[in-house]
Amino acid sequence: MIKRTFLLLAVIAMCTKITAQPIGWASVDGITDGGRGENPVVVTNFGELRKVIHRGDTTRQTIYLKGHIEVPGLFTLRGVRNKSIIGLTGSQLANDKYTLVKDSTGILALEDCRNIILQNITFKGPGAFDRDASDNLLVSRSGHIWIDHCDFQDGMDGNFDCNQGSDMLTVSWCRFRYLKQPWPKLEDDKNDDHNSDHRFSNLWGSSDREGRISEGKLRTTFDHCWWDEGCRMRMPFVRFGQIHLLNCLYSSSVASVYIQARYKSNVLADACVFVNRPKDNKIFQTPFSSNPNYQDYNIRFRHCIGAVNLEQRHGDAPYFNPPYRYAAENASFVESAVRKSAGATLHIVLK
Repeated sequence: MIKRTFLLLAVIAMCTKITAQPIGWASVDGITDGGRGENPVVVTNFGELRKVIHRGDTTRQTIYLKGHIEVPGLFTLRGVRNKSIIGLTGSQLANDKYTLVKDSTGILALEDCRNIILQNITFKGPGAFDRDASDNLLVSRSGHIWIDHCDFQDGMDGNFDCNQGSDMLTVSWCRFRYLKQPWPKLEDDKNDDHNSDHRFSNLWGSSDREGRISEGKLRTTFDHCWWDEGCRMRMPFVRFGQIHLLNCLYSSSVASVYIQARYKSNVLADACVFVNRPKDNKIFQTPFSSNPNYQDYNIRFRHCIGAVNLEQRHGDAPYFNPPYRYAAENASFVESAVRKSAGATLHIVLK
């Protein structure tokens, strides 16, 4: 039975303050406040979760996840507005089935959604396997989205991807990692695009040809996020978006490259920390397309540890400056803060 409750929620943040509004792009040109605590409901299984959110639902609502919730395949929220989905302490959304049936892969997708908050949720996938599977989380054609204190583990295709003109996102205090070894490429798989080690965490913009709907959008702030052990590439891989990497931590020992600044990307790495040097000795990678129409990009590093200050670009687009107010933490304090508090570390219980 779905538990509807108006009980007081005690919310305690581990070493970081929970705020009513995100900093970053999700605060620009509108408000991202989700359900605002209204119409609270607690769900304990997928059937209950599916019943409380309906296609096109715009009612203010705050949904609390309790315990381990197994998802049978990608659960897509379409046209939904004004929701907060918050994990109580120890909660999980999981789909750890190893399967080649695409409809049975993935966990959650937001499609044509607005004003959504996901907070304190652990997403658990089955391990990386590049066979056109779904992601742990996909945001598509959506805006004013705030993903806060979530832990993304072992996405089959990706941990968390964003595409199709989504805009005004803040991803704060999130942790991305792969705890499982990737599934091997099948012997009968003749597709050279399928990679046997697809621990590719975050893809922002799915194609160079997506410009008609994504150029000038995909604007995202990654605030105090952690690309942890197991991540190999795409931290993130960016097309089109103005991406602010603020006080983020990179520590994967298996990385080939961290940040991939591709076509029409505009990336600012601001007081970030790079602990381990990637195997290919590349902190970042720029477009390698032989097509001259897809080579423009901008990338800057400033005040980081493990990466020198630089400005590098191809094309005429100016470097972007974030249009919102923020204060970058000194990079010397970032590693300890992020290791302690990133991920589903908030202690949220019902009293």
